[in-house]
Amino acid sequence: MAYSEPLAWAARSRLFWCRAVQVALLLPLLAACSSSSPLMAMLFDIPPPEQAQSSEPPPRQARRRLPPPPPEFVVPKAILEKYEAIAKAGPPPDWPKIFEQLPKDDEDNIDWAAALESKLIAPRGVINDKDKDIGKTMDDDIELATSGKPNRMVIFSHKVHTQWLTCTNCHSKIFKREAGTAKITMDAIDDGQYCGVCHDKVALAQPSGCKGCHKPIKKS
Repeated sequence: MAYSEPLAWAARSRLFWCRAVQVALLLPLLAACSSSSPLMAMLFDIPPPEQAQSSEPPPRQARRRLPPPPPEFVVPKAILEKYEAIAKAGPPPDWPKIFEQLPKDDEDNIDWAAALESKLIAPRGVINDKDKDIGKTMDDDIELATSGKPNRMVIFSHKVHTQWLTCTNCHSKIFKREAGTAKITMDAIDDGQYCGVCHDKVALAQPSGCKGCHKPIKKS
């Protein structure tokens, strides 16, 4: 089918303007895609023209350093051994319950000598296992001289003391071995001398401890 002359001219005119619009749209895109375009440099990491013309290599970026690892926490061996021993030992003893099972004197105080004799308790002879335990040394009783007419006599029992202590605990720093060299009075004991070095501190306390040494004098 042949077109008439006016229709052919209109078709050619429309085609011309379509081509013109396409060229107008492609020119900016071609300009943007050139190697010197900032857009191309940003998209494809192309150096700018002034840097491309330079013979010097681009500056190297500093290498990123990782933070140092945290210091290692080391528990001393002595502390580990201490807490391991505590864990193995288990819970602490129930001392009030244990004390209730020990024999009492007539004033309801613990009779430690009776507890030791009945083997309810068995204290160690030495603190350090490497030391030698020489055991009990003497078991005789000594009657101490008293002034006036006392109702009670003073009996010192070596047996009671040497089940816990050795001779060197008292002789000769606290008591001389020679009889009559110690002038023992209750005032001196209360001041921490003679028997008062231990008694009323780590041993029998007053008044319950008095009957341990002061025995009633039997009437004839």
